[in-house]
Amino acid sequence: MDIPSEFNRVTFGLPVESFRVQAHIALEERLPVVTEFVLRLLRICDRVSLSTFRDYFGFSDSEALAVVESLSRQGLLDVHDEELQLSRFSIERFDEAGGEFPRFSKVELKSDTVTFDLISFTPLRPVRGDVPSDNVVKLNAAEEVLGQSVERARDAYRQRYPEIASLREDLREKSFGVYSVEDIESKRRNYVPVPIAFAINPEGQIERKIDEGFERIAPPELLHSINEQVTSFIPKTLTVGVPGLEEFIETFDLKLMQQYLTGKKFDLIRYLTDVHVLRSAKYSRGIDPIFGNLYLLENRERIISRIRARREGKRRHGKLLTSLTWLTPEYSLWGRGESFAEAVGAFTNELSRDKSGDSLYIFSYAEQGQETEVINRFRVSQLKELHFSRPLAPDGMLMGGRLELLLYPTAFIVAIYHISMSGSSGLWIPVGFMSTQPKHLDIAHKLIRKAMSGKRYGQRARLSQKDVRVPQTLFEQGCSFLNYSGLNHLIAEDDGSD
Repeated sequence: MDIPSEFNRVTFGLPVESFRVQAHIALEERLPVVTEFVLRLLRICDRVSLSTFRDYFGFSDSEALAVVESLSRQGLLDVHDEELQLSRFSIERFDEAGGEFPRFSKVELKSDTVTFDLISFTPLRPVRGDVPSDNVVKLNAAEEVLGQSVERARDAYRQRYPEIASLREDLREKSFGVYSVEDIESKRRNYVPVPIAFAINPEGQIERKIDEGFERIAPPELLHSINEQVTSFIPKTLTVGVPGLEEFIETFDLKLMQQYLTGKKFDLIRYLTDVHVLRSAKYSRGIDPIFGNLYLLENRERIISRIRARREGKRRHGKLLTSLTWLTPEYSLWGRGESFAEAVGAFTNELSRDKSGDSLYIFSYAEQGQETEVINRFRVSQLKELHFSRPLAPDGMLMGGRLELLLYPTAFIVAIYHISMSGSSGLWIPVGFMSTQPKHLDIAHKLIRKAMSGKRYGQRARLSQKDVRVPQTLFEQGCSFLNYSGLNHLIAEDDGSD
């Protein structure tokens, strides 16, 4: 059996640019017999005067001019001082055939819109919608490339036209190639989302998995460049052992996890094997292990199941309607991209099904003056409540910013500690538990109040122009659902273990 592998999923934004193109396109369609005969005659004669051409075919002056102008517009012949000769395109068609009877194709002027990435200039499907916010991690394109994007797109359109045609239903079957690019102009720049999963293998090595659909169409040089940039975005944190993990274990009284901590080293692979795979080591009643970020599909579905059970009254304590609190860790690759956005949407939808007015409240650390940066990082659709915690001395952030808490008051919590592994300290691996035990609910409640109360409460983020509420206290900002205490007298209910 394999250990649970994926622990984070980050959406990176690949810079792209869309262009409007006018080009003469050769279509896979046989030319009319007369046209083909004219070209073969010019192949034999090399050059003929317009008058000779007119007399040979018995055309009037106007008929001869009409035929010549038509063939010239199609790029099949050139006219110099009233002398006719084959165009370079036509000569190449004869040469390619290796004889005197090549198969010509029609040439038509077509308007097109094509999108290229700004690293390898691979043609991609058109990008729709607005430019993503800073919630995605935006990859960079070289300044030199940005300054020459139109010229590079012109070359790429000619060289990679078969790939472009394969993306167009109207050109896929009959497109033959580009005769000439007449005009090209930039329309807009944007970003294409490229999800990348981070996973740990049974040997304890970190692996990256680029979205399969994107990997199939991307050339090796583009994948290489993306991987290089992804590496550069991984924080360069230097850590010894697992700072804060001992405090996490002690705070929540996790005797099982303590068994895998020796000095400053936590045996993650053995822990995952025993607890998640073999289940030979188990937490006490009311506690279930969690691995990976909470916005990953499997974890968010487990959380939604718990929320739904309490809101629908499927446990013996009946319905419990309240908002949901999510304290984020202080990590630049947490919550970046589609998985986080989908989790926010899923939690919000579940809380709003019964029109109770409950919502998802995200609490995040932000030094004074850094609020805008944090807002951009977490700005996703359906997020309505984002509140800031000031990491004041002497404690700073809870457990060094590595603690993540999700609290559904008086019902359940999820507590996560983000571990660094030797050799990949810049990648934080989330390990923790879900619990309905009253002592854990009480601890989580007190930790969140500690992070968000008094002078530590920064402000409520303005996520839209319509939001005009001024900074007040935490509870005046609509978080009164956290204003309770004394949970230890409760008896743990049926925990609904997974």
